[in-house]
Amino acid sequence: MKRKQFIIQILTTTLTLTTNIPQSLSQQKNKPLYSLRGHIWDVSSIAFTPDGQTLVSGSFDETIQVWNLKTRKQLRVLEGHKDGVNTVVIAPDGQTFASAGGAANNNTDKRIKLWNLKTGKLIRTLTGHSQGITSLKITPDGQTLISGSYDKTIKLWNLKTGILQSTLTGHSSWVRNIAITSDGQTLASGGGSLDTKTDTSIKLWNLGTRKLLRSLPGDDPIKFLGFTPNGTLVSGAESAIKIWNPSTGKFSAIEVTSIGGILNSAISPDGQMLVSNALDTSVKVWNLRTGTLVKTLVPPVSDEQNLDRLYPSSVTFSPDGKLLAIGHGGGAALRNFPIDIWTPSF
Repeated sequence: MKRKQFIIQILTTTLTLTTNIPQSLSQQKNKPLYSLRGHIWDVSSIAFTPDGQTLVSGSFDETIQVWNLKTRKQLRVLEGHKDGVNTVVIAPDGQTFASAGGAANNNTDKRIKLWNLKTGKLIRTLTGHSQGITSLKITPDGQTLISGSYDKTIKLWNLKTGILQSTLTGHSSWVRNIAITSDGQTLASGGGSLDTKTDTSIKLWNLGTRKLLRSLPGDDPIKFLGFTPNGTLVSGAESAIKIWNPSTGKFSAIEVTSIGGILNSAISPDGQMLVSNALDTSVKVWNLRTGTLVKTLVPPVSDEQNLDRLYPSSVTFSPDGKLLAIGHGGGAALRNFPIDIWTPSF
């Protein structure tokens, strides 16, 4: 089915919610509280508003969907991207959010779109990257939007005016992930392509001077980057989760045994836990202080040959840590890609 047909289908797709499961029963049986259903392709990125009342999701189906978590209903569907939506991020004031997508070529959608979250109106479109955009972050002060791209660059934009402020270069391969410290002073970037000789380094930047501080070596393409509140850097790759001291470059590693390695991860707001998603459908909870497995929230599937199965493609915590959202992707034969909402009990 062509993408235009997907978009037409989504406009007529009825929003269905799973029956609400009491919290105690849900946690005993490792089941989500409820699911949001509307996307018809992989859910690539999800973000909570600062008050935790609204969820924004981006998908390869080329739509952005906005959800009211109190009513558990879809508020609106936003269109305008081509070649999928890879990333969404909400500003600290909860009034604006940004979205972007595209692929690793020059003929793809290279635009960043800024939206009014309350009205769903497009505020402006930013252009400047030469290939698709993989990751978006906004500084804690709400002043700067930062984008990472397949074009190997990182760009810094004035969020209010849309003016391009700076372009950071230094990666020799795709920039797939970026992360910002809670004080807004340091940016981490990493990535890598399918090439066996790809650049898998993690680079640390001073956001005040826009200068490179340090490069950390990596073994596999970086699939996740995040900072804990105290400034510890966490990276996820095919074979390991690494917990870094950014100042010294020293790390401790958690071996990943999931088939397909880490797809995406999320750090709890208190910085104590990390939730990781894997291609084998498993969702695991790790203690970042001890490096130990706390819980397998969702076990891996036994049928590894079923390529059309759902797998967890995106994950994030609400700002207060009381909710965990897990988006799903899967094979081409599927038509329903839910976002599961959990109440963490780690």
